[in-house]
Amino acid sequence: MRKFISLLAVLSLAVSAFTQTVIAAGYEEDENEEVLFLSLTKTAEPLRDLTTNLTVITEEEIKEKSAKNLGEIIEGELGISYKNNGPLGQTQSVFMRGASSAQTLVLIDGRRVNDVALGTADFTAIPANMIERVEIIRGSGAAVYGTGAFGGVINVITKKATPLTPNVNPYFSYGTFNTINAGITGAYANDVVSILIAPSMLSSDGYRKNSFYDSKNIFGKIGINLTENSEIVLSGQAYNADIGNPGSLSYPSETAKQFEDNNYLKLDYNTKIEDFKIQVSGYNANYTRKAGDMFDAWGAYFDKYNTVNTGVKGSVNYRDSITLGVEWDKSEFKQKNLITEIEDVNKNRETLSGYIQAFLTFDSVEKLTIIPTLRGDKSNDFGEIVTPAVSAIYKLNDNMKISGNASKVWNAPTFNQLYYPANSWGYEGNPNLKPEKGFSYDLGFEYTGTKAAFAITGFYIDSQDLINWEFDPNTYRTTPVNIDKAKQYGCEIGFSYDMSKEISYKINYTYTRAENVETKQTLTYVPMHKFNYVLTLKPTSLEGLKLTFDAGYTATTAYQVKSASNPENLYLEDYLLLNIRADYQIMKYVSLWAKIDNLTNNETYQLSYDYPMTGVTGTAGIDIKF
Repeated sequence: MRKFISLLAVLSLAVSAFTQTVIAAGYEEDENEEVLFLSLTKTAEPLRDLTTNLTVITEEEIKEKSAKNLGEIIEGELGISYKNNGPLGQTQSVFMRGASSAQTLVLIDGRRVNDVALGTADFTAIPANMIERVEIIRGSGAAVYGTGAFGGVINVITKKATPLTPNVNPYFSYGTFNTINAGITGAYANDVVSILIAPSMLSSDGYRKNSFYDSKNIFGKIGINLTENSEIVLSGQAYNADIGNPGSLSYPSETAKQFEDNNYLKLDYNTKIEDFKIQVSGYNANYTRKAGDMFDAWGAYFDKYNTVNTGVKGSVNYRDSITLGVEWDKSEFKQKNLITEIEDVNKNRETLSGYIQAFLTFDSVEKLTIIPTLRGDKSNDFGEIVTPAVSAIYKLNDNMKISGNASKVWNAPTFNQLYYPANSWGYEGNPNLKPEKGFSYDLGFEYTGTKAAFAITGFYIDSQDLINWEFDPNTYRTTPVNIDKAKQYGCEIGFSYDMSKEISYKINYTYTRAENVETKQTLTYVPMHKFNYVLTLKPTSLEGLKLTFDAGYTATTAYQVKSASNPENLYLEDYLLLNIRADYQIMKYVSLWAKIDNLTNNETYQLSYDYPMTGVTGTAGIDIKF
């Protein structure tokens, strides 16, 4: 608690500094390059003209994090709680505004990647070298994207070759536990064609027994300009990984493992005809996982899961003001016992969707923008659902705005929740489940200046029919049922300040209160307090050197709630992590970097109960671009 109070004091000083900065800077127009945001309206709009609940992680910021995959990229961002079961490749979850990982939608270039069986996304399977930037919507995106966007949307925008892209970009890093991350990006572009290919590999011995990780990935994108205003783009990825599963501290395993094989192809056609922008895309994604028995009683693998996702999307935008879209998606899921050769599950889900969105400005109130959206989904699994939403932005002046969002939210049951086969452990799916539903609201204020930026957003989510696995003492079975109601509310505060060309820093703080309305219990794995601080130094006396210090503090995270057998809530240990990174541009095309994570060697903190995290680690690497 003392640590948290100290951090709050730092935050107070930051807000005070912001106030002084605003007074000193006046309301000057920001001269930096305009940041565009695609995911909210599916057309590129200036970020400063949109709502305050949005974040863009640029390619330069990804590089500064020395991130290996999407999970490490989003870790520490405002409004996001990222947890995993320890070593590379283990189960990962993202919580946004108290919503679970299955209620947070993850996209790659607008294509849904959440697993239809579990509802979650595999962040390790999205390497950093294929990512140009990441766009985050904190809060509902259900009216645009449909199911799964309860707490937010994370859209990965992949790289594309341009005349400014380096022709060759090899990189290599080596770190603690024999961790190797290596790859190369090759790119070529002219007025007609663009080609980018990015193979990579990542391996580690892991810091626990049987926590090895060995993956290979290749991403590619080819674009052809058919005319001055039209193009076709073919993109795809192939990823496979061998992963050791060490289990928890209470139930460790020295033999369990799994194998993953993911691939997808996506074809896009974009054109502009006078005042109309037309986009059409088709995709096919295949995900296969073989899981090994924890006790290795029957052999290397005992279960095989396979998901095939196929879809077509189309949209028409008129003068960047009205967008009409239609989508068709089919998901197929199969689960097979490799020992008995019995296929336990063979199900599919087809969904037809349509939406309309307007981007409205008013001559009588020039500073006001309203974005209403209406979407309809029809599926063979959950019937018909209509999702309305509205966003409003009012500019007080060129640097300050207030904005708000209100939206219906919903989340379809996963295939596991619906059809999980009855087993000897007493678990069984429930085909009669209804979608989870609710309403999401937020209201925010933002200031953006030449040197400083500040934003604060308050949010509230009211939900019902939440799905929870419940034990029935009459049947001695555990099945999912729609019983819970929940409310999640809190605030998100972000502040950045460029003190000089040599010194800059960023601070963000998220307060989240998430509780079950019926039982009054806190929802598990939702931190009440999350604080992050990043300080960047670029000493002019040492040209080419950049030092980055970051600190993250997480407090009050319940992992088990009060029950008849457990009289009190149980919480993970509050923890503070300190990291440092140095980047040195030794010549025009070559940079060296090194980082140390968990400087204080905190070996007791956990992101998931009974799954330990590592102590201090070090990594060094080289990045070449020419």
